[in-house]
Amino acid sequence: MSALRFAAGIAVLLALEAPAPAQPFPTKPITMVVPYAPGGNVDVTTRVLQAAIGDALVQPILIENRPGGGGLIAGDYVARSEPDGHTLLVGSNGPVILGPLTMAKPAYQWEQAFAPVSSLAVATNLLVVRPSLPVKSVQQLVDYARANPGKLTLATSTIASINHFLGELLKLKAGISWTEVRYRGNALIINDLLAGHVDASFLQLVDAAAHLQSGKLRALAVPGKARAPTLPDVPTMAEAGFPDVEGVTFNGIFAPRGTPRPVVDRLSTTVRAALEKKPAIDQLAALGSQARGSTPEEFTAFLQAETKKWGAW
Repeated sequence: MSALRFAAGIAVLLALEAPAPAQPFPTKPITMVVPYAPGGNVDVTTRVLQAAIGDALVQPILIENRPGGGGLIAGDYVARSEPDGHTLLVGSNGPVILGPLTMAKPAYQWEQAFAPVSSLAVATNLLVVRPSLPVKSVQQLVDYARANPGKLTLATSTIASINHFLGELLKLKAGISWTEVRYRGNALIINDLLAGHVDASFLQLVDAAAHLQSGKLRALAVPGKARAPTLPDVPTMAEAGFPDVEGVTFNGIFAPRGTPRPVVDRLSTTVRAALEKKPAIDQLAALGSQARGSTPEEFTAFLQAETKKWGAW
């Protein structure tokens, strides 16, 4: 074999063995799957960032609402999707951590199902009551529950959500009981609180803000580490005497496990840049949320800490 033919043969073999050039990303519209109905905290947060992320990636961002199953239906759908970055979950406490923690055989665990991309925001939670209820503090609510066994009603929108867990935590730490009334969505809870059909609920500020301003609902406490800037007179649960009743609503973006790391990194960088823009910061703040982007590593560490915290009790 001549040297020329040998060299040509080697070149062909090298060409055949060389990895194909990476596909550009994204190559089509990106679908962000929201595990709740339109209008709630996670949905609204996603829509605040929709245009900025789409413009940066030069592809439309489609929002698909897949409510049901405490958010696990949407989570399972994304976990089983093609791991190419074009189908993402906008997840929160329930479908990512709390739901699987309550199940003997969950459809997935976030560590095996998802590649965390970036957190989006941390929302303010509130303990609210109908204003006709004769209580103006958490301690008065606890005293009322003790004096009226089984009479107090607490509304819950989604089983294994952060609001559900906060209610159960208060009940445990205060040693009280109430009748739990379950709803499909926070809007229905608001309606029944306003009508006086239920007494109390843990909700996100975005759901209750307008009715707090009008005096149609009363906020008793914020179960976070600090008071809400828009509600400076409402104490934290710690200030109200129940420091163990603490938790935040987070939401963030997740890709299916196995999504190439360069794709995850590009998505994370794009999301963080969108969250640094003043319009996004201001819009989220108006909803009672704090914009909070993170690297995949930072988001993973946060999720691990939250999983450990809620799994402990």
